[in-house]
Amino acid sequence: MSQTTQPRPRARIESLSDMIFGLALSVGAITLVGNPPQTTGQLYSDITSFGFSFLIVIQVWMRYTRIMSVLPLETRRTIVLNTVLLFCVSIEPFLFHILNSGIEDSVSVLYAFDLGALNVILGFFTLVLADEERKLIAPDLIKQFRNEGILTSLAACLFFVSVLPFFWTHYWLGIRLRYDLWIFPLVVMGIRRRLPKLRKN
Repeated sequence: MSQTTQPRPRARIESLSDMIFGLALSVGAITLVGNPPQTTGQLYSDITSFGFSFLIVIQVWMRYTRIMSVLPLETRRTIVLNTVLLFCVSIEPFLFHILNSGIEDSVSVLYAFDLGALNVILGFFTLVLADEERKLIAPDLIKQFRNEGILTSLAACLFFVSVLPFFWTHYWLGIRLRYDLWIFPLVVMGIRRRLPKLRKN
């Protein structure tokens, strides 16, 4: 007797995820159009700022889609964390583009918490995939995913640590230490992804 396959809401969740990431990626460009630069220096500054925000969202999207291609959304915890992650993605462009407001300190704290939460959830999902007992990925990928999950969790710690007042009141090369800490995890994750390719060459 054949078993009837029950419908699952996964496809709709994935459609919603794609829409949220698409909106997050486009908000920055829309903001630039709505506030055109008046000088060449401002033009370069706006493009650099947009590039930073774009890089964050696109990196989260690439890691998210890679994880969700194999991670089953069957438990309430996974669904809740997925929802929180999408919320964090949706507010990232808003928080980033008001960093230069009169409440920059408070906004930067919220932004750091937002990025920290994103990385905590991504790190948790990655470590779930690396669980050998679950058998969600090929055995030869377990070590790679485990290392990536640990690095992502450490990146989350850096974002959370950056909210301390010390990192707001002190500078390095003319840049607040809080912002320096935000750049470091992006560099580390970029190098981590390139290591397997370099080893093959």
